[in-house]
Amino acid sequence: MEDRNNMETKPKGSFLNIRCYKFVSLDHLEEHRQLLAEIGQLLSVTGTIILSSEGINIALSGDKSSVEQMFEACKAIPGLKNLKGKTGYSEKIGFETLRVKIKSEIIKMNQPQIRPEEERAPFVDASTLAKWILDGYDDAGKPIKIVDTRNEFEFQLGHFKDSINLKLEKFSEFPQKIKEQGKFLKGYKLVNVCTGGIRCEKATLFMIENGISDVVQLDGGILNYLESTNGNAWEGQCFLFDEREFSSP
Repeated sequence: MEDRNNMETKPKGSFLNIRCYKFVSLDHLEEHRQLLAEIGQLLSVTGTIILSSEGINIALSGDKSSVEQMFEACKAIPGLKNLKGKTGYSEKIGFETLRVKIKSEIIKMNQPQIRPEEERAPFVDASTLAKWILDGYDDAGKPIKIVDTRNEFEFQLGHFKDSINLKLEKFSEFPQKIKEQGKFLKGYKLVNVCTGGIRCEKATLFMIENGISDVVQLDGGILNYLESTNGNAWEGQCFLFDEREFSSP
C-alpha cells in the first residue's frame, strides 16, 4: 500500500496537528493500544488513534515535540514504518484528551469483503481534479461527476458545486445509497470525495466491486484539494472533526 499525502503547511500557530491513515494488516492490537495510551499520557498529547486489523487512523494535536514523538511511536508498530502524516499548525489545540481505541474497522462500512489493506483504490490527484472540474470532463473526454461520501451535516457545511449528495447519516449507509443512485451515475467519470481520503477509498473499492468501474477517489481528500489548489468549485467550509471545527479555501 502507498502512503498518503505528506504535505506540511507553513506554521501559523503554536500547536502541531498530524493526521493520517493507512490501510495495512495489523495484529497484537491490545498490546499496541496499551503502549500508545501510556506514551500519550506521558507526552500529554491530545487526539484520537484508532487501531484495527485493517489499519490505523490517526489525528494528533499538541506541542510540536510531543506530537512528533507520539507519531514516531505509532510508526514503531510493525507495518507502519513508512507511515507519513499530513501536518499543519493551529492557534487552538485540536482535542481535549487522547483516546486510543480498537475497532473492527478504522472507518465503519460493514462490508468485510472490501479490503483496502490488500489493494488500493484508483485515485486522481488534486491538481488533475481541478483541471477536470474546469474542463467539465476527464483526460479521456468523459464528463465527470463528483460523489460526496460524507454525511449530510458535512455536505451542508460545504461541498463541491453540483456534486451528488447521498444524504448519509453515517458512512455505513453508503453501499445502499450508492446503489439507489445507479441510474444517475451512468455515462460519467465518477470521483469520490471525503475529508481526508479514508471514506472515499473504501467507497471506490465498493463501487468497483459492484460493477461501477469508471470511478476514482480524490487522493488526500478535500483538505488536500483546498490546500493545494485555489479551491475551484468548492462552496462553503470543510468540517475537521476536532476543536478547530472548520477549514476554508
